[in-house]
This record gives sequence, C-alpha cells and structure tokens, in this order.
Amino acid sequence: MSCVLLNVLTLSHFSLYQQPVNVMTILLCFIVALLAKLQKQPPAYINSFIIYIAITFSVEIITYWYSFHNMNNVKIYNFYAILNFTYLLFLLRSFLSTPKVIRALSYAIIIFPIVGLLNMLFIQGNVLFNTYTYMLGCLAVVISCIFYFYERIKFPGPHSLLQDPTFWTATGLLFFYTCSLPLNGLMNFISNMPFIVFSTLHVTNIMINIILYLFFSISFICNLIFRKSSL
Repeated sequence: MSCVLLNVLTLSHFSLYQQPVNVMTILLCFIVALLAKLQKQPPAYINSFIIYIAITFSVEIITYWYSFHNMNNVKIYNFYAILNFTYLLFLLRSFLSTPKVIRALSYAIIIFPIVGLLNMLFIQGNVLFNTYTYMLGCLAVVISCIFYFYERIKFPGPHSLLQDPTFWTATGLLFFYTCSLPLNGLMNFISNMPFIVFSTLHVTNIMINIILYLFFSISFICNLIFRKSSL
C-alpha cells in the first residue's frame, strides 16, 4: 500500500520531493518481476502479482499527479484499499496448504470487499480516508502471514526459506502491515498534527514502503535464480 496514505489530503513541498523515490522503487520492482516472468515454469501466482504491482504503480502516478495539482486523491485510495487487500488475501491463500485456513481466506476474499464498500457508502463515506477498511485489511493480512509462517515451521519444505520466494513476500507483507497499521490506520487524526510530526511519519512510511518492495524484489530474484538453477 502506498506511502501517500499519510498524504491523501495534501502534499507539502517536502512530500513532493520524497514521493518520486517511492514511485521509482515500485517501478524497479516491476522490472525485476518481468525478468522473473521470463524464466521457464514461473509460479502460478506471478502473473497476477505482476498485474498487481503494475496497478499499484499506476495508482501512485495518478495520485501523485492529483496531489501535485492540489486535488483530493482520497477517493482513489479508498477504492484501491479494497482492491489491494482483497488481492493480498488471494495471494497469501495461494501460499497456504491447510484446508481450514484456505477456506477461511476464501470467505474473507468475498466478505472484505463487501464490508469495504459498505463502509465507503454508509459509514465513513468517501470524503475521508476509510481507516476502518484499512485497519481491517491490515489485520487480515498480518493474521494470514502468521498462518503462513506457522505452516512453514510445522511443515518445512525441501528448500531453504531464504530460497523460497513466498517467504520473502510474506515477510515483507508482515513487516509492512504491522508497521503501517498504527501509521495509516490513524491517518485522519495524524493529518491534523503539527507539520514536523506529519513529515516524520511520512518519511517513516516511505521507508517501510521501500523495504516492502525490496522484499518483493528479492522474492522475484529468488524465482529468477533458484528456479533457473533447478531447471
């Protein structure tokens, strides 16, 4: 999820200089993902993952343009938050093997977007960022990642965790959404805080966002290197 969530209402000159760093990080991750796709027999999830990163990059560009022209981009992020978490639950479900957990995530993939739309239409509206939807999505992703690590500990695979692309993806998601929950979940309150506090939190969010896409890139590199060496 974008670091601009801390800035959906307005971007200061400071933020305008910082945001391109985030955009370039996502672009580099997308390029690495395309290279991984070129290998023989890539994992089944990689196609949807590449599309997801491409959509995220497009959203970043659009919302940055909105902010640069002092236009409110909160509506875009409210829709994107629903899409973002729904896909991430779908992605994490593909990493798991426990039938009960897979079934629970299948229900969550259906229920979450419905809850998000209801929140946007009838509860928080579409004027402010939908923090309820965001916090619920963060919790769902974090819990799903915990189940993933539980499975990997209980049922270790034939390969090292460090060579497993899903490990790096789940680690990045767990780290990012654990940190992002208090930052972006309280965004409507944080946006009214003094500039120095707001800017510090914005930089923090940029850093954890860069780390997230670094983990994603490592995941794609694992697909590129270890799958190639095993063919």
